Amino acid sequence: MDFKNYLQNIELSPSTREMYYMHTMNFISFLDKDNTEIENCTEKEIMMYLQSLQKNELSQATKKLRIYAIKHFFEYQIETGERTDNPAKRIKIKGTVKQRVYPSITMQELQNIYQNYEIPKVDDKRSHHNWFDNYRISRERNKVILGLLVYQGITTAEIGRILLEDLDLRAGKIDIRGGRIGRDRTLELKSHQIMDLMEYQYKTRAELLKYQNDTQTKKLFLSMPPSGKTKTESDETLHIFKRLTSELKEQYPKLINLQHIRTSVIINWLKKYNLRQVQYKAGHKNIYSTELYLVNDIDDLQTEINQYHPLQ
Repeated sequence: MDFKNYLQNIELSPSTREMYYMHTMNFISFLDKDNTEIENCTEKEIMMYLQSLQKNELSQATKKLRIYAIKHFFEYQIETGERTDNPAKRIKIKGTVKQRVYPSITMQELQNIYQNYEIPKVDDKRSHHNWFDNYRISRERNKVILGLLVYQGITTAEIGRILLEDLDLRAGKIDIRGGRIGRDRTLELKSHQIMDLMEYQYKTRAELLKYQNDTQTKKLFLSMPPSGKTKTESDETLHIFKRLTSELKEQYPKLINLQHIRTSVIINWLKKYNLRQVQYKAGHKNIYSTELYLVNDIDDLQTEINQYHPLQ
């Protein structure tokens, strides 16, 4: 497989593929002038290349496209076994339009958020209150949902679309329906999630089903009726995410919202998997959506930035 085939395989448009190929060849020509083989390229050479672009007064948007092209080339080299790292992975161009920046939460912190979300026991000291059973059932459901947010990185909208038939607990997998803006995909479940989902499906969900107007619904996750009501008003929307966010922020004050969890999961994936793998796991239809999560480790690059200043 050559680089052009790689670009075609990641479903870029023909014009974008041609542009990325041209920019990559330009970068390789720059390295040739310094007698640097592309396989030996480091962040230092990339920063020097950006400095040369700065001298040509290229716009930040143009430089961003150049970096995207270079990142793809190194991902291609990783796939073909020519190298094991992507030296451009952490570099991004300042001054371009980008999504909201969330401070990344480490995978260990995400796991702590999940593990520390407690489900009250049946003999809890609050169990004599009228509201306790509903509270306990809701927490059992929310724990399973939180697991899908933390380990599969799915969106709240995707959670609402999961049907009973999307679970394959024997195989340890779950089908995610991407909807209008996402892509359908099948994701692996952690072993502890399989047991939790099984208990939820056959015990907790059965209790929640009593509160549904449509007792034949195939939706996996069901909502609890509002206070003072005996039945849910709608089976289309899960009325839980505001409450869940509030509970998690009490436990972990640095958490901004549930999107903060998904963003952190994707950033952590990018440290472990290549761009195309993360694109699939995140359900992104366009590779650009995944590339937005490629973040720059300022501390690790500070020496090069101070020396070459190409991003100022």
